Amino acid sequence: MTKMTHFNPPLWNELLKIINLQCILLILFVIGLGHSLKAQSGEEKISLNLKNATMAAFEKEIKKQAGYAFFYKDSVAKVIEPISIVVKNTTLKSILDEVIVKKGFSYIIEDKTVVVRKASKTPQVNLVQITGRVVDEKGNSIPGATVVIHGTTQGVAADFDGHYKLMASPDDVLRVSFIGYKTEIVPIKGKTRVNVILRPTSENIDEVTVVAFGEQKKESVVSSITTVDVKQLKSSSSDLTTQFAGKIPGMIAWQTGGIPGALTEDEMNTKFYIRGITSFQTSANIDPLILIDNVESTKLDLARIAPEDIESFSVLKDASATAMYGARGANGVILVTTKKGEAGSVYTTVRYEAILSQPTREIEVVDPVTYMKMYNEALLSRNPDASPEYDMLDIERRGNKNYPSWVYPANDWYKILFKKHSINHHMGVNVRGGSEIVQYYASVNYNRDEGMLKTDRLNQFDCNITNNAFAFRTNLTVNLNAGIQLLLNTSANLDKYHGPLSDVREAYGLAFNASPVDFAPTYPADEAHDWPHILFGKTETGINPYASIHTGYTERDRYSATVRAEYIHNLSSLVKGLELRASVSLNKTGYYATPLELSPSYYQLVNYDDRTGKHTLTQLNEGRRTLQPSPSGKANQQGMQVAYEVRGLHTAAWKDHQTSLTAVFSAQETTTSQVGMVLDAIPQRNASFSMRGTYGYKNRYFLEASFGYNGSERFDRDHQWGFFPAVGAAWVVSDERFFQEHTANWLSFLKFRLSWGQVGNDGVVSKPRFTHLPLIGYENIRDPRPEKGDMQRPVVVSYPNKKIKWEIAEQVNLGVELKMFNGLFEATADIYQEIRHNILDHRTTLPSTMGLENYQLANVGKARSRGIDLSGKIQHAFNKDFWVILNGTFTYSKAIYKEVEEAIDKPEWQRKKGQEISQSIGYIAEGLFRDEAEIRNSPFQGGDLKPGDIRYRDLNNDGIIDVNDATYIGFPTTPRVIYGFSGNVNYKNFELAFAFQGSGKRGFFVDPAAINPFVNDRAMLKAIYDDHWSENNMKERPFWPRLSTQNISIHNPQEGNTGDVERRMSTYFMRECSFLRCTSIELAYNMPRNLLNKWRLQTIKFYARVNNPFLISNFKIWDVELGGSGFNYPIQRTFSLGLNVSF
Repeated sequence: MTKMTHFNPPLWNELLKIINLQCILLILFVIGLGHSLKAQSGEEKISLNLKNATMAAFEKEIKKQAGYAFFYKDSVAKVIEPISIVVKNTTLKSILDEVIVKKGFSYIIEDKTVVVRKASKTPQVNLVQITGRVVDEKGNSIPGATVVIHGTTQGVAADFDGHYKLMASPDDVLRVSFIGYKTEIVPIKGKTRVNVILRPTSENIDEVTVVAFGEQKKESVVSSITTVDVKQLKSSSSDLTTQFAGKIPGMIAWQTGGIPGALTEDEMNTKFYIRGITSFQTSANIDPLILIDNVESTKLDLARIAPEDIESFSVLKDASATAMYGARGANGVILVTTKKGEAGSVYTTVRYEAILSQPTREIEVVDPVTYMKMYNEALLSRNPDASPEYDMLDIERRGNKNYPSWVYPANDWYKILFKKHSINHHMGVNVRGGSEIVQYYASVNYNRDEGMLKTDRLNQFDCNITNNAFAFRTNLTVNLNAGIQLLLNTSANLDKYHGPLSDVREAYGLAFNASPVDFAPTYPADEAHDWPHILFGKTETGINPYASIHTGYTERDRYSATVRAEYIHNLSSLVKGLELRASVSLNKTGYYATPLELSPSYYQLVNYDDRTGKHTLTQLNEGRRTLQPSPSGKANQQGMQVAYEVRGLHTAAWKDHQTSLTAVFSAQETTTSQVGMVLDAIPQRNASFSMRGTYGYKNRYFLEASFGYNGSERFDRDHQWGFFPAVGAAWVVSDERFFQEHTANWLSFLKFRLSWGQVGNDGVVSKPRFTHLPLIGYENIRDPRPEKGDMQRPVVVSYPNKKIKWEIAEQVNLGVELKMFNGLFEATADIYQEIRHNILDHRTTLPSTMGLENYQLANVGKARSRGIDLSGKIQHAFNKDFWVILNGTFTYSKAIYKEVEEAIDKPEWQRKKGQEISQSIGYIAEGLFRDEAEIRNSPFQGGDLKPGDIRYRDLNNDGIIDVNDATYIGFPTTPRVIYGFSGNVNYKNFELAFAFQGSGKRGFFVDPAAINPFVNDRAMLKAIYDDHWSENNMKERPFWPRLSTQNISIHNPQEGNTGDVERRMSTYFMRECSFLRCTSIELAYNMPRNLLNKWRLQTIKFYARVNNPFLISNFKIWDVELGGSGFNYPIQRTFSLGLNVSF
């Protein structure tokens, strides 16, 4: 919230003169405006049909139809009641004359307020002195606040401490106002002291940016912070994080699948990182810190939060912004603040959305008949003397209606396993309201999401995915006294999941890795097996994916519950501008999985008699129909986190100077039920102390300095504590006189920012937890003694290293913000560099002669990341009924190895220094061999080669293609470029919104071993059928080389070459993940105001939305955003209809 500026007493006299002058001008303006609008006030047409009604009922009806509020004493109401009146399309004044004046009372109408008082022919003479204090919602005084008697021009301005005094009648009503705050109408009701709390307007709130442990005015922010419009994050997905890509500058994000109801972070459908990945340690913590209402939360908690519950969403990107969070904020910070209550009428919103979901792109495979023909072709292509696997008679009967489909199977496994779509339901209700003492916000949200798996009609349980997600939230603000508040936040998420026993992420892969012709999904019973059960088909070595999803089911539950209490005490009465906060929070999580399994009965067709139609099956295994608990997959995990925080804030201002000082001490303790060894049972603790000081001069020059002093249990005593400073500066150039004289007519705002800082990171490896302690484990080995079997021997899992230091992220950021043409266009640009020092990794360069059983952890290198964040906005109102808003973002990030320990005998082209961190190593494919002569005259590369197989480049010119010829190839596996643009068009009651998101400079491998047709009964992609090398298609680079029924590594060993550290493939199967996706199109209609007034509702909104309607990309096999994981549960396209009602 906005922090008010404080003034020193010596300047009060001058300031009071200015304020008084402003007040006089304001009063004159109000008087003139009042005269101009006098004819209109009270002229609204109203229809009433009341009989013996109370004054409250009369007031409620007037407020519903015309929006007027009433102020009167209870004694007045008793005289006026009961009220009986029947009128139609009558002015408000006529109605008030009939109901109020005829009963001997008078009224005043101003600013949608009707003040009822006793009629008097002479001015009120029994005046009393009214005193009080005007403060903001945090208890800070508001100097200069205007306090007037409602309906008059008589009033005063509050002094430096917010105090005021004036003479008024005991039944008068006060009107209190100040620029940037909502006006309050307060009845005196006979009191002599009336204190007033003013709350900021929505426009004033928009000019505030959420920063670490506080808020600042936008123009004073020196750090790189993005405030996200929450409306842009709304979608038909249950996962909020799927909307990050292309909508948040600086956020590198992409979708990895579309699983309904992800209950673990590994299952989540999105990966997202702030400004990419800089640390090259594979098990390092690279995720941003997520704070929801200042409570550290998981990515799952963020994914589950409903956009309707969010008040503000900010992303802190540079060290200056995150330094105060210490080690927790090393990878950036996401700050989410949920909505709070407001004093006034209860405001309730109900929403419902029905969603149809289907894959964005289905994997196309050839039909079974084509599969059989191509199998024969592949066989003969490598060995012309071979006998075809499938004869023509067999092929002709596949799919022939004259023959039973289970005798001559032609399986489309995708149709057999999956529905075409699923239907999901999302709904929620929230309530907001309160009094001056207590304000509340409460919400309940429910999402039901289903998968697309089919269940056999004879099966005893449902195989499909069903996830029921419940979310509850309650926020209370209790004003204990002037300047004393108590905030209570509680929230809970509960997921109840039912799904197949097998990993649903593998379901699409199972469908691809099963023969379409060797067996039927199920067989009808023969005479020997004629009893109620499912007879699944199978060969001795094959896989029946339909049976795999019927092997059992898993019931899983996940919950997350958070409670936070914060005490806020404004101590301005002791020290001007001083505020103290203390909070404690508790977060408890749990995950439970109960897998139940059975053993399917597999059968093979032995004989079929064409004449009688009888068949014979042989059972391949002893099945079990009864469900039993599965020995694997069971989980019972719980965790609890308790956090404590004490914060002090002091703000001051004098003349053209403003300062603030913030100090924070925080401590955190985490316990978990996942205890693998004694050390794991020790609670994880960390503590930090941080400070930030800011200085502003003339509201155009700003300086800021901060530091974090953090302690970590992970390092030796000499390195446990780290000091991490940050500084920043900003200059609002557009406020300079020399600038305004030349550009004020077209450039309304221009600001430059520069920041530098360091942030420590102790989340460098997941294990070992204590890098300075040895870790001993055990391994099974063969007992050398005769007839003793196996034995266990101790082994050093991790060697201690007391010299390990903090990983340090050193960041520099240069930013510029501008607004042009009176707000028509605004843009923000940030250029940054981050250098990670002391990156922790295993020291793999030690020779084996050292005798170490495992590699030792050490600070082995340095990495550098550079990038650009851009965002822009165009907004224009053509008239009151037609306006347009366009938004755009662009993010570029590139991270390289700057220093790293490497083996000295590595070829120059394999050295990591200077290469991108997530870039792959592989072989350069120069095309395909054209003939036998080219094979003979090329470097030796091994394998059973024929024309049409892949040819590689000999980098070291030694005549042999081996590991020394591998080099860095393609783009990194994390995208360098993320961009997006969106728009909103409003015309009268209609709204049209759209959003696009794109990505580029990201590489991935199409794993040839995963799509190799025919191997292990694998299906054949239509892309391979359409474009493979043959004597009729001798292109230099077709999609697939020469066909074979063997693994491609038999012919090209370089494909899928697995070393000790990384897997190596070639540029032949490398692709760029470059695309432009339309992420949403929404059309909405808002019911007209006259109907809403008639129905006594605030808003009714109908909308239709489609998410992920289309994708533009050169890659057509699967949704290219999946990268190399094309057989994951697919990204979903959704069509939805929704309704929002507020009252």
